Amino acid sequence: SISQIPVFDGKEIVGVVSEDGIVKHLADVGEAELKNAKLADTMDPVPPIVDFETPANVLVPLIRYSKCILVTKKSKVMGIITASDTLKMME
Repeated sequence: SISQIPVFDGKEIVGVVSEDGIVKHLADVGEAELKNAKLADTMDPVPPIVDFETPANVLVPLIRYSKCILVTKKSKVMGIITASDTLKMME
C-alpha cells in the first residue's frame, strides 16, 4: 500500500503527503476543515534524497529520522523507500 506520496511544484520536490500527516491534520482541525485543506497544510517536509546506486546499509540511519527516503536517478525521482522497505532489505 502507498503511505507517502511526494509533492512537486513543477520539478521541485516540496514535501511529502502521508497517511500520518492527513490523520494528524484531521485530529487538529476536524473533518469539516479537512475538506478545505490544502496540500501544504497536511504535508511533511522534504525527506532525505538518495541516488538509486546508494547501498542499502546507508539507508538505515536515514530512515530512523524520516518516514521515507526518496530515490533519484539522474536527478529524477524514481521511487520512495519506507521503514518497512529497509527492514525487508536487511533480511
